[in-house]
Amino acid sequence: MKRLFPISFLLMLALACNKNTEPTSTTGNDTGPDAFVRTCDVTVRRTIPATGSMGHYYRDPVVFELSGVIDEARVITNVAGETTFSEDRQTVTFTPTGVLSPSTEYTMALEYCYGIPEIVFTTSHYGAPIEASAALQGSTFVLNFTGGEYIIGENAGDLLNSVFTRNVLVQFEEVRDVDARILAAIGKPNASTVGQDFCARTIEVDAFTDSLPLVFGGETDFSFGAMGGQLRIEAMEFEATIGSDVQSIGGLTYRATLGMAELVSMLPEFGGESVSCDLAANLGIPCQPCVSDPSRQCITIAAKSIDGDAVDIDIEPILETGVHPDCDLAQ
Repeated sequence: MKRLFPISFLLMLALACNKNTEPTSTTGNDTGPDAFVRTCDVTVRRTIPATGSMGHYYRDPVVFELSGVIDEARVITNVAGETTFSEDRQTVTFTPTGVLSPSTEYTMALEYCYGIPEIVFTTSHYGAPIEASAALQGSTFVLNFTGGEYIIGENAGDLLNSVFTRNVLVQFEEVRDVDARILAAIGKPNASTVGQDFCARTIEVDAFTDSLPLVFGGETDFSFGAMGGQLRIEAMEFEATIGSDVQSIGGLTYRATLGMAELVSMLPEFGGESVSCDLAANLGIPCQPCVSDPSRQCITIAAKSIDGDAVDIDIEPILETGVHPDCDLAQ
């Protein structure tokens, strides 16, 4: 299935391999109806997705990053949506009104003062309906949180990845027409195979399933294992898409508010809470009073583009840390 309008071979070649875009343009000597007069030297440095990409997530926008400032631009496409500019007017973002179709080729162009460069890309399989023969209830997935992209706290990515060093296991325990109960557990530390860490407690998360294959939900005020300690999570919300064959999860996005005191206890080399809050502020994630207890400090982070794969594991509910008979604190 394709959604196309006329493509310039030279422009596709210029964008290939995600190189800088040097769009063609017409001059005052051109008299055809499609003549375009170049009035600036600003080029497209990068596009998201890159032209030729085969895995664009169906809920993500299309982004044009420019080499300089532009005053006006419009995205040419047959998809309904909104075009917005970054504050410095060097990034143009096109956000579809709805969502893109899965496994579909799209062509979009940016018309602005330099020319009309085009990109051609294909969406991933995510977004297709779940197959009738696939059972979501009882399915378990392993999520690699370090594989995502931070959208709040991106300057602290290395620091945060040193905390979130383990996989997270999630199991859809009960799936109903409009909602589901998900059991989440921390994976074993330093393990060559995927498995549950029986020393850490599990948590139950409520999710909405009335928009399958999209699932979304959240939880408040809970603790979760990380880097040998327990993070206190003031609030967390998420969304993700289940693959049509229920063998993968894609596009997981989350936003979480973390207790700073618990985070500092895992990173003693960064000093106490006050020093760590100064560091966090410099990294773009300033401390703020926690909603549940304003005398305590919290930080907020968010990440996107986290993927996961189905695994043949049943998560065992654990209500208290360190008491399970299979807990090995020496691991």
